[in-house]
Amino acid sequence: MKRLLSALCAIAAFASISFAATPLKLSIWGKIAIPQDDSVNGLEIGIGTYTPEVKGIMCNLIYAKTDDCSGWQHAWLITFTKLFKGLQTSIINLNSSEIAGIQKGFFNKAVSIKGLQVGFINVAENMEGVQIGFINFIKNGPIPIMIIANAKF
Repeated sequence: MKRLLSALCAIAAFASISFAATPLKLSIWGKIAIPQDDSVNGLEIGIGTYTPEVKGIMCNLIYAKTDDCSGWQHAWLITFTKLFKGLQTSIINLNSSEIAGIQKGFFNKAVSIKGLQVGFINVAENMEGVQIGFINFIKNGPIPIMIIANAKF
């Protein structure tokens, strides 16, 4: 597993060098980071951070917040996004707009999701996909609340 994560980090960092954005950002807290760029194409790591745009891997200890992310967003405690494509993992995953991909955590919440939610509690207003967990809620679904699994296509 460590080798796979190392390989993914290396690929994200080296593949992004050809782009004009920052390939590596080290964050302490909020916007305290080196460098203090708003766009990362590669790897963003830290304790807790807000980076408006990330394409690649965003991995933080406490929280990870972004407006637009494509790739993998991870934090031990909580993740926040607006637009998201990829894999989002944390204890609590919160999205205030659209997701295309997977949310995996204890509590997952999305306004609009195309994909999969896996967690103890899953909440979505609009969904095209599947929820797997103890309590699953799709506000605009044919059956709004289900145990174990819920889906809307």
